[in-house]
Amino acid sequence: MLAFFRVVDVGMFTRIPFSICVQVSVPSLINLKLIRRPLFNVYHSIDVSRRAKISITRKDFTVDGNVARCNRMITSLCKDGRIMEARRLFDEMRDRDVITWTSVISGYIKCGMIEEAKRLFARVDAKKNVVTWTAMVGGYIRSNKISEAENLFHEMPNKNVVSWNTMIDGYAQNGRIDSAMYLFKKMSKRNVVSWNTVVSMLAQCGRIEEARRLFDRMPERDVISWTAMISGLLKNGRIDEARLLFDRMPERNVVSWNAMITGYAQNLKLDEALDLFARMPKRDLPSWNTMITGLIQNGNLRRSRKLFNEMPKKNVIS
Repeated sequence: MLAFFRVVDVGMFTRIPFSICVQVSVPSLINLKLIRRPLFNVYHSIDVSRRAKISITRKDFTVDGNVARCNRMITSLCKDGRIMEARRLFDEMRDRDVITWTSVISGYIKCGMIEEAKRLFARVDAKKNVVTWTAMVGGYIRSNKISEAENLFHEMPNKNVVSWNTMIDGYAQNGRIDSAMYLFKKMSKRNVVSWNTVVSMLAQCGRIEEARRLFDRMPERDVISWTAMISGLLKNGRIDEARLLFDRMPERNVVSWNAMITGYAQNLKLDEALDLFARMPKRDLPSWNTMITGLIQNGNLRRSRKLFNEMPKKNVIS
């Protein structure tokens, strides 16, 4: 049972080539952890692949009307997974701009065809900008080719904050914590995604004091920042400290509530878990599943059955 949220920060991209995305998962009370993903919207899911998702540019600033129309068609085809049709249209175009190239390269990456993306990216006539380069770096990370991603990142003629976030998250996904921290310290400009990524990474690998120091230094925080820190404290058994932070949150989402409830249930504090569950302004399926699983794991079958019968809707996990 998973409750995820993810942050998107991709410039012209909407969902993720990746750089980071921080995701919080509340797996059925057995292993509360943060799963990092390459960048994008805040959302919930029950089953999400760990890999970064690459999306296509929605805004097209092309001056040539014919090229702009073709770009829109290519974008739509790639979004639907019809990459061969998109490539056919690409090959038939007389004129192509950087959006055309980036869209098809990103489409290949989205379909898991990293070698085809690489061949197109490497063509001498390829038109590329920072978004294209970042998409390719994210594609290598998505394909578990961290060395290739690292080499390409260092070759980039220009980098933006998303490029840095993408590479940092790639290191984090592959357990290269010190490499991620090295890049983070080198960044001339950071955004909240940059901070969220390293805070959750440090917290989840047990370096909780470092995570807390960075959290306290953050120039700005969002709900993901707070939930990432709370989840890290819970994972490291610091329940009371996590609750103090939870109570200080300026705003909470359902993932924040689920994380705190899960921490209580994992540590046999069922009364506290039930109290929070009753106070939740809004619940999703993971909220119910988390609470029911906690009751079952602590031997309270009668109460778990009662909650199960009260669920407004159920899924296979329930």
